[in-house]
Order: sequence, then C-alpha cells, then structure tokens
Amino acid sequence: MSDILASTRFGDRPALSRRTRLWLLLAVALLHVGLGFAILTGLASGAITLIQDAATAAYSVPLDPPAPPPPPANPVPTPEPAGDEGAAAKRAKPKPVAAPPPQIPNKAMAAAPVASTGDATKSGAAGAGSGTGGGNAGAGTGAGGSGDGSGSGASRAVKIAGDITATRDYPARTRNLRLGKSVVVVLTVGTDGRVHGCRIHQASPDPEADAITCRLATERFRFRPATDRAGTPIASEFGWQQRWFAP
Repeated sequence: MSDILASTRFGDRPALSRRTRLWLLLAVALLHVGLGFAILTGLASGAITLIQDAATAAYSVPLDPPAPPPPPANPVPTPEPAGDEGAAAKRAKPKPVAAPPPQIPNKAMAAAPVASTGDATKSGAAGAGSGTGGGNAGAGTGAGGSGDGSGSGASRAVKIAGDITATRDYPARTRNLRLGKSVVVVLTVGTDGRVHGCRIHQASPDPEADAITCRLATERFRFRPATDRAGTPIASEFGWQQRWFAP
C-alpha cells in the first residue's frame, strides 16, 4: 500500500523539463568544480605555508660571527731603477800644507843698568831757584879694555846732553805724591844718538809725573850711541832714574 502511496505522491507532481534538468546538472557540476578547487587551494596554501615557515626557521638559526679579516700584508717597496753612471770626478789634488814658522818667544829684556840719575831740586812747591839743579854727572862706561885685535871693543850708549832739573816741568798739585820718590825709565837709543822710545820700568806713585819724565827724556836727551866690536853704531837701551826731593 505504501508503494501505491509513493507512486501516487510522485506521480502527482509534474515531470521536470529537459532544460531544467540541464541547469541542475550544470549547477551540480559547478558545485563539484568549486569544491575541488577549494580543496586544492587549501592544500596548496598549507604546503606553501609550511615551506615558508621552514625557510623562516632556517634563517632564524644564529650564525657564527665572521672571522676577522687577515692583517694587510706589508707592502714590499719596489726598488727604483738604477740611474745612469755619472762621469768620473776629477782627482782631488791635496793642497800642500806649509808648516808655520817657529814662534820665537818674546822674552822681556831686562832693564839696562842705570847709567845715571837725575835730581829735581824742588818738587813744584816753590819757584825755580838760580842754581842749575841737583843733578850729578854720571860716570861713563869708557871704551872698554884694549884687546889683541884691531878693534876698540863694544861700548854702551853714553848720555852727552840734556837734563830734567826744573821744578816747573812737573805739576804742583801732585807734589805730595812724588816727594821723596823716584821713577825708573828705559830709553831706546838709536844709532843717531836720539831717544826713539821710552817705557816705565819702575813706576812712582805719580803716574802723570812718570809720563812727563818719558816725554822730557825723549825730547832733551842726546847720546853717543853704543857700538859693536867692530865700532859700528847700534841701537841699545839706556836706563834712567828720576828722583824728586825737597831742598
């Protein structure tokens, strides 16, 4: 009876048209295609995600620090090419060295013995008197002893003219310095009998009077020049002492 009812139920409905059945089949096919595409797309995206995660995990592994770069090698200097050889230099000639002449020590000559002395009767405190002064005549040294030869022997210079006796020759303001004192000078006598030089051998307390003595002796004194063994005049030194005293 149920079969009869079923057939009756379905038999009451009108049959689907051919066009409707085609649209239904097309819809079912599209549904299957969409489900298949969805399934395929979901699986593929999962696979890609796994691959990306795996790749990301690989890059997240910590790497060892890089090794330090090797030290730079010392550059090897490139030798410069040797230049052309220059021309040979001229041979040096040593300059002859002449030995300096030997130096002869200049020994100070000792003063000659005082041949005579001069005396000023006054030291400048009073006017000049009428006398000729207090100078004494000096004894000459003579011509020397006679020998076996034909010459007369060497002789020393002898003072033959000139004196320093006037008180006006010396300044009065320094009288007390030279009173009772004396100065010794050494005169250089030339072959002409004149004085060509004077130096102080023993100074007095009055330097000005010493200089005046040298000047006056050079101007006033005259000598018979000294001679050698052959009798030829030669230059020599003559000592002179000038004294000052009160009358």
